[in-house]
Amino acid sequence: MAQAIRVGIIGAGWPGTKHAEGYKAAGGFDVVAVADLIAARRRKLMDGAGNLREYGNAQELLNDIQVDAVSICLPNDLHLPITIAALKAGKHVICETPPALSASEAKKLAGAAAKSGKVLLYASQRRFGAFEQAAKQAIDKGYIGNVQHVRASWMRSRSTPAGSGWWYLDRARSGGGAMMDLGSQMLDLAWHLMGQPRPISVFAMTDRRFRDAAPADVKFDVEDFATVLVKFEGNKLLELSVSWAMNQPPRRQGTGCRIHADKGAIEVYTPQGPLLYRKFGPKGEATETALKTPKTVLYQAMMRHFKECIHGTRQPMIGASEGMMLMQMIDAIYKSAESGKSVEIRTGPVSGVVIGRGQLADHVGDEGANARSVIEKAAI
Repeated sequence: MAQAIRVGIIGAGWPGTKHAEGYKAAGGFDVVAVADLIAARRRKLMDGAGNLREYGNAQELLNDIQVDAVSICLPNDLHLPITIAALKAGKHVICETPPALSASEAKKLAGAAAKSGKVLLYASQRRFGAFEQAAKQAIDKGYIGNVQHVRASWMRSRSTPAGSGWWYLDRARSGGGAMMDLGSQMLDLAWHLMGQPRPISVFAMTDRRFRDAAPADVKFDVEDFATVLVKFEGNKLLELSVSWAMNQPPRRQGTGCRIHADKGAIEVYTPQGPLLYRKFGPKGEATETALKTPKTVLYQAMMRHFKECIHGTRQPMIGASEGMMLMQMIDAIYKSAESGKSVEIRTGPVSGVVIGRGQLADHVGDEGANARSVIEKAAI
């Protein structure tokens, strides 16, 4: 029997707890340590995960030579320095999304991963959901033909997040608002379902419509609404809308994803589960089929994939190169929203690209050297 992978969790809030549950369900892992500045959060995670070694900051955990891999479950501005520090410490890393604050930061992360030779996986949980996996499997089997158009949304009516110290609303810490928080996940899912085609251009609009969702003395310089059009190679199109707060029919709150292809369509989120539509008639009628969903889903599925990547039997589904491309699209979205114009995305193909040891290593810059001072002060 292979030795269990020893894991430390950095950040003991809700995401860290879900990671711990995922490791236990996936098997092959032993969660041995947790780091968080707040003792009560550490103890709460330990109530479910067992008697772990506990640390007051990330650096102490990274110094633990009996930790093989780490989950980074922290505010967005800490993803870059702590992921680089973890890779330099010889740990495999699964980091919460978005990957970073910008494409330039994601490029530095890719360089650090290449130099270390360790796994870097981004925790895009939507790719591992039951409905989402079923839809992807149906597409890959050719049930609907060539995907041409996806409509995706995550629309909340009144759910502006705070985080510790309202960090979600501070652009310097979050990198953006509803688009960075919810939009990054739905953008990644749609891109994944489309087969990760190369993005060509973006047109976007963002707005902050519910300023009173936070106290008047709280810095709130991010959007609570975004709507986006992304054009991909092959004349493929994505329509994306997200909101933290808006007036809408209550039944419309939540996620939506419709996939339109040349031989059929899929509605990912319905009360009946994902639905497949084929054999369209002259009046638009079609045969409806419920898709079978997998048993291993969400954090269990994600951690099983992480384990396979560490053992070398799989490449990361969303690793360094995919993280760079995702952040390039997000950068273009914010640039378009600011300028009011369409923004071209200049990049090469990404789907199937694997960044190897030594590639991009020169882009790490001074981030690794600065990481120690940052993470010792990090409000995790």
